[in-house]
Amino acid sequence: MIRRLSFWCLAALFVVLGPGVGGVFAQESETCLECHGDTGWLEDDETRRLHVDLGGFENSVHGFLLCVDCHADLAGADPWGHDPELAPVDCSVCHADVQDEYARSLHAYARQRGNLRAPTCAGCHGNHEILSPSDRSSRAHRRNLTDMCASCHGTGGLLTDQLVRLPLSVQSYAQSVHAHAFRRGIDTAAVCTDCHGVHLLRGRLDPESQIHPVNVSATCGQCHGEAQYEYDRSIHGRALQAGIFDSPTCNDCHGEHHIVTAADPSVSAFGARLAVETCRSCHEDQRLIAKYGLADRVVETYVDSYHGWARRWDSPDAATCVACHATHLVLPARDEGSTIHPDNVAETCRQCHPRADQRFALSYTHRTAQPSANPVTRWIEWAYLILIPTLVGAMVLHNALIFVYYLRRRRRLEREEGTIPRMDRSQVVQHLLLAISFIVLVITGFALRFPDAFWVQPLVYLGMTEALRSLVHRIAAVVLLGVGVWHVLYVSLNRRGRRDLVAMLPRWRDVSDASGNMQYYLGLRKRKVRFDQYDYTQKAEYWALVWGTVVMALSGFVLWFPAQAVRIFPAWIVQASELLHYYEAWLAMLAILVWHFFFVLLHPQVYPMSWTWLTGEMGRGEAEYHHGDWVRSLEADRKKTKSAET
Repeated sequence: MIRRLSFWCLAALFVVLGPGVGGVFAQESETCLECHGDTGWLEDDETRRLHVDLGGFENSVHGFLLCVDCHADLAGADPWGHDPELAPVDCSVCHADVQDEYARSLHAYARQRGNLRAPTCAGCHGNHEILSPSDRSSRAHRRNLTDMCASCHGTGGLLTDQLVRLPLSVQSYAQSVHAHAFRRGIDTAAVCTDCHGVHLLRGRLDPESQIHPVNVSATCGQCHGEAQYEYDRSIHGRALQAGIFDSPTCNDCHGEHHIVTAADPSVSAFGARLAVETCRSCHEDQRLIAKYGLADRVVETYVDSYHGWARRWDSPDAATCVACHATHLVLPARDEGSTIHPDNVAETCRQCHPRADQRFALSYTHRTAQPSANPVTRWIEWAYLILIPTLVGAMVLHNALIFVYYLRRRRRLEREEGTIPRMDRSQVVQHLLLAISFIVLVITGFALRFPDAFWVQPLVYLGMTEALRSLVHRIAAVVLLGVGVWHVLYVSLNRRGRRDLVAMLPRWRDVSDASGNMQYYLGLRKRKVRFDQYDYTQKAEYWALVWGTVVMALSGFVLWFPAQAVRIFPAWIVQASELLHYYEAWLAMLAILVWHFFFVLLHPQVYPMSWTWLTGEMGRGEAEYHHGDWVRSLEADRKKTKSAET
């Protein structure tokens, strides 16, 4: 108290005596400034921080003070041989009330715990060039506050000494409506200190904090008084005041720093996202529903209604949660002031339905929308749950009988017209094992990537665990690789295999065949192309299969044995293999569905299915129509053989 009184006496003396006293002060500080005002001896950052800019200091709010007024341990000391380590400046001598607030803040608490990164007075206000917060050049001026706070809270990945990562608050704030308004020159727009306080910055869980859940509405109410008034009267505000901290407050719905207008489609408070994101976070939380006895399935029944469907189409007229329950003044139906109270609900409906009355209001509620609460809708639902599988199952059976009939009919016609050997037994078995292993790999592989897909759930129900899925996937991979090895040996050692491999080699003729084929189907050519043993589509598919098998095998081995792989290759090989394996799987699956199945199942010439993959035989008519040159070469070979025999 005595030291503070001395300070004000000195200040008064300065004002009364004016330049005379100032000259004394300047003279007293000259000794210090002989060193600290000279930059010649400052060689590095450690010594450079000892420099005092005389002009900056004289223009500061402390410009009338002596050095020893702040650096009290220098009083009476030899100015040329004082201790180089001075005691920290005690600002409480003059600013006891501010120091008291700071001492109870998070910043001071962090420093007490040993975190020297936490700011002190100088960290925010500066050292010797401290200006009044009303000065536009001051770091603490309202226009500069965000930049000042950003010096700590705007650094990406800022860590405390305990390696606790601090939130990127300033970056989030910079994208908010508050920051945009402030940049447009609206000085009343909220800045950091409006919400967090100036010196008494407390944590969210501190009851004295301005951002404590109970106090948030009052903090926001400094600017949004009407919203605060409604929120405090709402069931959410009442619950919070009753100590129920599960109840939402302003920032639970609007965000903390990145507060954006609800008209922005990117925010969860936007109409189309309000129910499924903002309101769902509480009203579909089974823990909260059980804990407080809340109504169940309220969001589900809204989403599965005309209002919910239309809102997903961004219809501006479709009702959202706030259209019926109000935005901030949310009250339970038993409250007479509630928009959904029996006496008020018809009026609420009339916002969109001008002729709505009490009976209309009863036609849709969250409860009546649930089949369990309405016997009529419950029986309708059960009737169709039985009717749909029964009728559709009968349709499937009916069409399956027709499909099987035409399969058998096609097979009978092929026998009647005669067949030509297309695949030997080894090729048929190779293809069959390839097809089975490929299908298993696709199912078990995508089941890992999309575990919530509708087609995965039956597998889970049948006992498909991750361990079993992984095992089956690897077994199928081994079978596929085994088929690959078998095929390499077949085309290397078997005479038929070598001949077929040569026939599969790309030739320039394939280009002209592809061009002619497209011209024929576009009506630009009258005669259809007569292909050789394998056309360009079959060659492309064969070599794509070879390529895909190699890629999937190499990337699959890396994923199967990652620890061994990184001993040979760089560490990125694992992630690269995972991505390669995933996208190559998509390419292979889509190629089979779109390309291969068309030619062996859906092509009008082979529909409903080519039997070649099972019998190894191709109908003579199909062979002559599509592979005419091949058939002629077979007949020529047969004639040569007969001639040689005779």
